[in-house]
Amino acid sequence: MELLSKFLNRLSGRLEQQADLQIINKTIIVHGLSLISFIAFLAYGAILFYKETSLLSLVLLTASLLSFANMLLLSFTRRYRLCGILITGMIGLVSLFILYIGRNNALEMFLVALFPVIIIPIYGLLRGQLATFLYIILVVAVIVIHNYYDRIPSYGLDFTIGLIGVCLIVFLLVYLYEYISGYSRQRLEKSILESRNDSRQKDDFISKLSHQIRTPLNNLTVVSNLINKSKLDSEQRDMFETIIASTNNLINVVNNIVKVSEVKIEKELSAQVSFDLFSTINNTLKLFRDQHKERLNIDLIISKNIRSYFIGDPIRIKQIFLNIIENIIKSETRENLEIIIEVDQIRENEFVSELEFAINCPSLQIDRDEFGNFYGKPDPDSIALGADKLDEFFLDFTIARKIIQYYKGDLDIISEENKTLLRFSIELKKDARSALRKPEAEKESNKLLPGKRKIDLQNASILLVEDNAINQKIIILSLKNAVKNIDIAHHGKEALDKFGTSKYDLILMDIQMPVMNGIIATKKIRELESATNAHTPIIAITANALSGDKETCLAAGMNDYISKPFHVDILVQKMKNLLEVND
Repeated sequence: MELLSKFLNRLSGRLEQQADLQIINKTIIVHGLSLISFIAFLAYGAILFYKETSLLSLVLLTASLLSFANMLLLSFTRRYRLCGILITGMIGLVSLFILYIGRNNALEMFLVALFPVIIIPIYGLLRGQLATFLYIILVVAVIVIHNYYDRIPSYGLDFTIGLIGVCLIVFLLVYLYEYISGYSRQRLEKSILESRNDSRQKDDFISKLSHQIRTPLNNLTVVSNLINKSKLDSEQRDMFETIIASTNNLINVVNNIVKVSEVKIEKELSAQVSFDLFSTINNTLKLFRDQHKERLNIDLIISKNIRSYFIGDPIRIKQIFLNIIENIIKSETRENLEIIIEVDQIRENEFVSELEFAINCPSLQIDRDEFGNFYGKPDPDSIALGADKLDEFFLDFTIARKIIQYYKGDLDIISEENKTLLRFSIELKKDARSALRKPEAEKESNKLLPGKRKIDLQNASILLVEDNAINQKIIILSLKNAVKNIDIAHHGKEALDKFGTSKYDLILMDIQMPVMNGIIATKKIRELESATNAHTPIIAITANALSGDKETCLAAGMNDYISKPFHVDILVQKMKNLLEVND
């Protein structure tokens, strides 16, 4: 059983790169039937050939060779329908031939009764039913012809009725089993679909609720920062501080609500495009290098025997490293933080390459829950530095782990006294047009990275993409003394039009907008910039705060992310970090 399991896993693993589950199952059945037929016909034919050379022994040996040829044809062409017709047709002809020559009654009854067992799983219920009835008609015809020519032994009426009766009983049992299995599968698929729809509706509701609550909370927070408390008397100041405290409590409530939203990696949302693995990872790491340039050093080492281009979703790959590196940086307050990422190839075939990633970093305090997810928190000193934002210091590798599992791998974290190793492997489809990575790939990929520049925030021209008039007014009031100019776009399409006609130093991008949302607008802006050497920093300002939203924004091409409600000082600092970057 273990050998059979390994065979099926290897076979299905090869097929999953090109086919859906139904085709995989059909192909495995045809493969298995061809293999069993090859062994059975070869063994029985060899026994008969050893006893006496006869026409039946030659027919069986020929059938074994044809079964083997059918396996080869299926392996190279993947035409499971044609190969299924060939193998079932050959088995049917062999059984009819044995029935015609009248050599062994027990064997004849066994072969005839076995036919529905193999025909229905391959052809399905309707076609299998027609094929079985046609086969029974041929069985009756062969018996009539056999008796007409006075062959010995002669088939009597009781034998014929018994043979057909056994065949029909086997057919009904197999038909009933397949029908019940299909019905149960449909019920299960319907239940899964309904569960997914319910879960998606729940997440959509939480996302909208978060957006609707966070937007007015943000306005309260920002306006409170603009109010001059010195002009308030003691009673007014006390009431004002009560309002702010209540607002902060409500913010904590909203944060707890959105935590119930589980991270989901939907297969249908993953694009399948050709992408450069090295550039994808290196461009993602550059975000952290620029933001933490004073204390962070990240080395990326990719084996030279790894291909440069693969077929898959580069955004998913970016999300893995965004989640992992951000957690590492969040956990460490030391001045010099060194991270080493090594990529090696551990297995490949004609369709896929399995790559192993090893990320070495300082020691992390990590625990694992009952579901296998990794959680943790940094040292107490880190939490003390930001006691008002405890949630920002807790580590959560759920996003990375789920994406890795989507790519047929799993995340393993091994912590020792002075270091931690994060290790995982993923399977990527090969791009047939790509060659092995060139030695100069690192230099070439650097050409793709955004150019660095230095701009003073007070001289910067800002594009604010926001559909809510009140939000526009609040942000303009907050930044009017900090920047030179602020233009407004009411949705992503208008932002693209303004971006094409004016030059902006930085873009503040909302996510949920009519006409075109912020994610699509950002991708299109990056597509426009790919033809030039320009790169405009984009900060996502969003009322969404669900798990994975930040990674989605950064992976789409944004440079930073801030969720509502936020402090103006934090937004201003993020803008300065992106504008005032020295070479």
